[in-house]
Amino acid sequence: MSSIVDVANRANVSISTVSRVMRGTAHPVNELTRKRVLDAVKELGYVPSALAQALVSRDTHIIGVIVGDATDPYFANIVRGVEDRARSLGYLVIICNSDRLPEIELQYLRTLNGYRADGVIFAGGGLTDPEYIGQVRVELERLALRGAAIVTLGQHEFPAASVTVDNRQIVATAAQHLLELGHRRIAYITGPENLTTSRLRLEGFEMAMADARIPISQQQIIPGKYDYESGIRAAQYLVESTEQVTAVLASNDLMGVGCIVGLKRAGVRVPEDMSVIGIDDIAPALYVDPPLTTVAIPMHQLGVASMEKVIELLSDESDVPETTIIPHRLVVRNSTGPVPDR
Repeated sequence: MSSIVDVANRANVSISTVSRVMRGTAHPVNELTRKRVLDAVKELGYVPSALAQALVSRDTHIIGVIVGDATDPYFANIVRGVEDRARSLGYLVIICNSDRLPEIELQYLRTLNGYRADGVIFAGGGLTDPEYIGQVRVELERLALRGAAIVTLGQHEFPAASVTVDNRQIVATAAQHLLELGHRRIAYITGPENLTTSRLRLEGFEMAMADARIPISQQQIIPGKYDYESGIRAAQYLVESTEQVTAVLASNDLMGVGCIVGLKRAGVRVPEDMSVIGIDDIAPALYVDPPLTTVAIPMHQLGVASMEKVIELLSDESDVPETTIIPHRLVVRNSTGPVPDR
């Protein structure tokens, strides 16, 4: 690969002159000299180093996106939204899979700071580990001192601009759908204990049941990890349980899909014997039999909006809203139905 030194030698000019021509600065350069430099660039096939330009301009055009699980279609759709918008703006997106582990998330933050990333997007819910919260605030202060933009797609235990959905109301909407079908004994599959999103969605379920004046037993709350296997385990628990549950509200679609598969394996008909509803509206929700009723979150739109907020923050626009709420909608399919006759 040719270097800027090779171009300078070929054009018989200084390195600084080549740099001025390539960067298009306001510093005057004689037109004949400019032509010699550009001819040398073309002859040598010289491509300016993005890293070298970043060191000069202090703008790397790198955006880090921290996701909880890169294999989860929820995050894949969000990342696609970020990338689609970032590409149109000339930004490079680095995907950082944290597995929802505090130590990995912190390491990624330090690495992104080392690469002088222009922005960081936290694509999942906030981790609640107290030690992590203290350390992450330190790392975010270092990013902020450089002028980097920080945007979250959920509630976090540190101050940041956010693009999010109303997680409480999302689950309340799903619960209300089941209540309108006549269900009163509803099981709920939670998310990981260390996530703010899990807490907010559980609060939404409790809120909807309290509004309907329906008590919840501890046996109706089933632990989950936002993965397919959690849905399978929940189905097995329900089949073996003495609880007379007629419906299941899974706090994400992967668990809802797993629950349908697990119930059918055990000979439980969905929705004739038990209704199942999820949250998110990922593609597998359409492919499972029966297709999963869900509350749709516009994940691609979340990604696009988060990237746009990063750009607004980098542009130092004074009227950038602290929080942007993206609306959700109920999508009724064939996995929910009226209470079965027993």
